[in-house]
Amino acid sequence: MKYWTIDKETREVIGSGDTDKWNMPRNVLLVEPLAAKEGFAVVANTDLNGTEYIVNYRGKTIYNKAKPLESKTVKDLGDIEEGWTLTQPLHQYVTWSEALDDWQVDTQAKYEADVQQVTNTRESLYVQMVDRLNNEAKMIRRVEGDEAKALAYEEQADAAYLKIRTDNPWPELP
Repeated sequence: MKYWTIDKETREVIGSGDTDKWNMPRNVLLVEPLAAKEGFAVVANTDLNGTEYIVNYRGKTIYNKAKPLESKTVKDLGDIEEGWTLTQPLHQYVTWSEALDDWQVDTQAKYEADVQQVTNTRESLYVQMVDRLNNEAKMIRRVEGDEAKALAYEEQADAAYLKIRTDNPWPELP
């Protein structure tokens, strides 16, 4: 006699066997289950008289529509939770659009973040190069009294300043 074993917690069909009616295990399915189907689990009905397909996203990553940086892995059978999506956001500067059923770029937030990144990069480079050259020029002028040498350092500082600005332009307005 053919039977199909089911998982005790999920009631998912997990195997099959063949035995006589005296050695039949408990809580098995005695009717042939539905055929396997991609993206679904075959699950026995509670009364074990048949099976049904339940969507299976287990192991997939879902993303919070309200907080795009928050994600988690699906652990249970069935539809994903309300307020979550399988669609991965491109970056953190997005909002969920119900109308599009997809992420939409928050151009203002992205622009502000890009401006801040350029500001931080410029400030760091100014401290590393421009400020050091200008300070050296001041010290040369004060300690050595060599105006020509001090002007050479200031010219290097000016050139570094202009190069930093050229290499790190402000982002385009949205």
